[in-house]
Amino acid sequence: MEYDTLIKRRLIFTVAFSLSFFILMTRFFYLQIYKQDKYIRESEKNRIREVMLQPTRGLIYDCDGEILVDNIPSYSVYAIPFEVQNADTVLELLSEIIDIPMIEMKSIIAKHKGSLFSPVKLKRMINFDMLSKIEESRLELPGIIYDIEPRRFYPSVVRAPHLFGYLGEISTKELEDDAGRKYQPGDIIGKKGLERVYDEQLKGVRGYRYIEVDALGREVRSLNSRPEILPIPGKNLHLSIDKKLQSFLESRMDSLRGGAVVVDCDNGEILALVSKPDYDPEMFTKPITQDLWDRLLNDPDKPLYDRMVQSIYPPGSTYKLVLATAALETGTIDQHWRSTCFGTYRFGRRNFDCWKLEGHGELDLLGAIEQSCNVYFYKLGLRLGLDYWSEFSTRLRMGIKTDIDLYEENSGIIPSTSYFDMKYGQGKWSKGLVLNLAVGQGDMLITPLQLAALAMIMANKGVYHPFHLVRYIEDPIDMSRHYTAIDSIQISGISKPTYDIVRQGMYGVVNGANGTARVCRFTDIEVAGKTGTAQNPHGEPHAWFIGFVLNRNPKIAFCVLVENGGSGSADAAPIARDIIRTFYTK
Repeated sequence: MEYDTLIKRRLIFTVAFSLSFFILMTRFFYLQIYKQDKYIRESEKNRIREVMLQPTRGLIYDCDGEILVDNIPSYSVYAIPFEVQNADTVLELLSEIIDIPMIEMKSIIAKHKGSLFSPVKLKRMINFDMLSKIEESRLELPGIIYDIEPRRFYPSVVRAPHLFGYLGEISTKELEDDAGRKYQPGDIIGKKGLERVYDEQLKGVRGYRYIEVDALGREVRSLNSRPEILPIPGKNLHLSIDKKLQSFLESRMDSLRGGAVVVDCDNGEILALVSKPDYDPEMFTKPITQDLWDRLLNDPDKPLYDRMVQSIYPPGSTYKLVLATAALETGTIDQHWRSTCFGTYRFGRRNFDCWKLEGHGELDLLGAIEQSCNVYFYKLGLRLGLDYWSEFSTRLRMGIKTDIDLYEENSGIIPSTSYFDMKYGQGKWSKGLVLNLAVGQGDMLITPLQLAALAMIMANKGVYHPFHLVRYIEDPIDMSRHYTAIDSIQISGISKPTYDIVRQGMYGVVNGANGTARVCRFTDIEVAGKTGTAQNPHGEPHAWFIGFVLNRNPKIAFCVLVENGGSGSADAAPIARDIIRTFYTK
């Protein structure tokens, strides 16, 4: 009996031992043979460090090949999470050198969701003194590395912060939105302007080199067995911006609110684009403090806001050109249709005033455009009706983005019957709203860029070239060029005779005896345009002037806005005069 029990125990032990040995050998086979490649790679990470090589960010040039945005080197400090996770003495010493609390550095490292062996950026743009101390203390700082990172530099007199935009470290949300996984934590990316729109072309492709490190994370040698992958520099942007015109316009409008744009009518290239007030682009070439950021956000002048692209305004009398076009094309009137202005127009129980209180007397269409008579266009707006007004606004691309290669362009608001029915209730709105729209007031709001597009369409008699800033993108390695495609659009449903009549009226605005923009008259340059003074419920009126040049090459169109400026004649038109003089006498 005892012998049988002993035999059973021995058998159980043998089976258990054999099973344990089998499991152990199976696991050993799984780890050492089946998963060999994976764990070799993991073990290599303890010995081999992958060092990222940052590419040079692409440069930005003006139309003549002069550098507007350049790079200068700066240094950033990184930590290897695996090598510093239990090394408080290392972080304590680094804290003293780069002036960041140790708890903050630990928080930055903890947020890093990548590999334990991927460097985490702790501080950008350290000064030379910090760099020297890190180098001196290299043996005491295992797992701490530094690397060169390009910093933007603006060697030109051109500021153009809204145009260029700025760079910043990628945020957590931007990383989450990066479905293509083109970015990594700590990457510097474009945040606004051209830097953002063309970030993928400008940033280049990172390279790598491989080094062997010891158990303390110190560099032992470079690995010849793993060849270095060279970074590919970012592509360069060559803009259509005219440096002389851009810098002049920035200076001319420096004390004003508003902006101006000048465009080549033959291809849609932007020659100058200014929004004021603005800010110094150098502010964003180094990490910006929370206090400075808050001050910029809360500044009542809104310097971060691009008024030419993002802001929408009532266009005032500049929009009479759209009404005139619609009335002629639909046969509502011809150019000889006359009306009398006594300084006011009574509709229902309300008086709608003309800007000229004593009235303009009897006028035809050309005279009404030349003198910008409100009463004439009040009556014309009622004759035409809202539906035609809205239809031709859309045909002339009002309320439609220009698709300029900048960020956050606003589309504006062009009211229609359905818009008013939705806002006020079906049939519950007055035709008095149409009178306001007839002179560019009321519910309509558009961007200055859209008014520049209207000027271009008038200049080209119905041909619109989409606006763009980048003339071509250049590869710095093989010097190949990729030019921006110009997909011209022919405005449908408006005849050449209609354009001729409206253009004749615009010519009279500048060159007629009673024109509202005679200040823009030249002896050798033919200019056509339209002034506008838009009432503003929040302050002084906005001053507008749009127009184009007839007899020069290149032919330009322009839009000038002086926010709370007063009148188009006195405040916006003189700026346009200076633009024309500067551009054609360079």
